[in-house]
Amino acid sequence: MVYLSLCLFLPLLCSTEGGTLQTFGAFNPTTWVMKKVSRRESPTLPPPYLHLPVFVDSRLPLVEKEHFSPAKGTGHEPLPEPVREVLLPPVRPSTSPPSTSGVSVKTSCKFNKMRVQVSRSVLGAGEKQSQLKLGTCKASKSTMDYIYFEYDLGLCGTKRKMINNRVAYLNILQYDPLMLQGPIRRAVPFVLPVACYYNRYQYSYKIGYTPKMRMRKIFKPMKNRAEFILTAQNAQWERLSPSDQYLLGKPMYFEADAPSMSQDERLYVHSCYATPEKSHNSMPQFPIVNNFGCMVESKEGHSRFIPYKNRAVRFSMDAFLFKGMTGQQLYMHCTMSAGSSVPTPTAKSCNYDTKAGRWVELHGSDSVCACCDSSCSSTASTVTKIISSQPWTIEPK
Repeated sequence: MVYLSLCLFLPLLCSTEGGTLQTFGAFNPTTWVMKKVSRRESPTLPPPYLHLPVFVDSRLPLVEKEHFSPAKGTGHEPLPEPVREVLLPPVRPSTSPPSTSGVSVKTSCKFNKMRVQVSRSVLGAGEKQSQLKLGTCKASKSTMDYIYFEYDLGLCGTKRKMINNRVAYLNILQYDPLMLQGPIRRAVPFVLPVACYYNRYQYSYKIGYTPKMRMRKIFKPMKNRAEFILTAQNAQWERLSPSDQYLLGKPMYFEADAPSMSQDERLYVHSCYATPEKSHNSMPQFPIVNNFGCMVESKEGHSRFIPYKNRAVRFSMDAFLFKGMTGQQLYMHCTMSAGSSVPTPTAKSCNYDTKAGRWVELHGSDSVCACCDSSCSSTASTVTKIISSQPWTIEPK
């Protein structure tokens, strides 16, 4: 089958908006865009204001980076001439964009899309639009008069190339009508190149302001972006230093914290256990909290949750060593989550009151602790990944 060029053998005109078809002598897309901007109506300003473009784009760099280096000069030197030429471009006679009346194929280029509009008249009488394709893609929509292709620049087999220091996206609009039996046909096949061109450089600026440079140092504290933190503390609720030790049998203190939590939420510790190794999967493991906030160790020892603010949970327990331990370092591993300030069976802080023989909630109704001796699991409960503390040392004396 012999394919004929549409613009040479059919009485059609080809045009683009934003993109160009260089093969068929289309106009420069940047010039067309800039002309449309300059034609917008704006209020008349009295002297000494100047009517300037707010941006200029170019195929090649217009000024050197060294003109904008703050390390050069005193800042009071006159504006370099190359920069003045960008800010104060010479006045050029205005020209009208080419007419698009009677155009059958138009290509417009957006920031990341190519849009091709095709008049139905090019298909011939009774021909199907399914035979018209942009690269590998069929039409995205159609009306009674036009067929449209609108796709991302990376789709439909579009190829990206550098042409004359401009980024070009190239594709083919192809029409292949069915070969019908008989002496005549009412449609002509064609292959039409379509393209979008983008300049690589753009200069934008504001007018009406005189910048003043003031050299000063700004110190901004780094925000801790950790969602949850677990630390060992001393009796004064200060972070335990590497040289500090807990005495065997004496209280150890821990704090779980959520620095970025909102004020209307409360932090809950769901489970905690201690190990002699750094890995949270290591054995043996000694449980302290389980069942979504039940301080199980409070039944046997002096462990307990300690009242504190919403975004942190404090608790203490008696120092211990695992039987047969060769070292004296321990690690704490906890799961926790942020939730409503009203405790629930799956988000609570329950201590066991040995005198009353029952579980007591630290911030709400004791009824949420009723499941501590059974199972408090729920499909609606949310638990974080395991948060581990830094190691601490036990002094056996």
